Amino acid sequence: MFSIEDWVMPVVLVLTLVTLAGFALGTRANVRAGDRAAKWLREGLPLISDKTTMTWIGSAALLLKMAKAKGAYRSAETLFSFEPRDIVLMWLFAHWQGRRDTMIFRGTLTAAPEFELEIFDPQGWMNRGVARQAQRDRWTRVELSGRADLRAYSSGALDAEAVNAFAALGARAGGKLTRLSIRKNLPNVQVHWRLPDPHVVSARALFNDVREMGKRALNLPA
Repeated sequence: MFSIEDWVMPVVLVLTLVTLAGFALGTRANVRAGDRAAKWLREGLPLISDKTTMTWIGSAALLLKMAKAKGAYRSAETLFSFEPRDIVLMWLFAHWQGRRDTMIFRGTLTAAPEFELEIFDPQGWMNRGVARQAQRDRWTRVELSGRADLRAYSSGALDAEAVNAFAALGARAGGKLTRLSIRKNLPNVQVHWRLPDPHVVSARALFNDVREMGKRALNLPA
């Protein structure tokens, strides 16, 4: 007859091996995804900056910083936030909550914009509270044409046509837009997409649209 002591150690050993294997496989999956994303970006990054430094933050985030940017941007960074695949239970819980691999662009403009804008997917896992904040600040709700998946709020001198133009710009290159934020405080421009498919979305087209967003935020000529 088996006692508790007979099966506790084998169970602990199996769980330990499964955890270590999951950590190794999850880390490898995220690193490979980050490498693919970094290679894909090479075509587009020169539109924003000639020099980029790359840093891994743990195994679930890859940061590319551009200290000296071009055009409307003074500085910028691109962050790839991956699902926490290295910790299986955390990954399952985060996935259930809607977390997905995400690409985030943050830019500091050469001057503060004269308006503020939030375009976002209310179901996005990083967007909880955006609508409440906009309503609390008494921003204006703007209806987006043909975009039932997104909501928009603005403050300042920005009409509905301009808001719709920003929404179209954020999705034009083909990435799944989940948030486009333009603020007077830093970062002035922040854009989130579901991690784009490099076989479908052009990095050059995406960053060309990011460059255009900066120009429009400052009313600069094309």
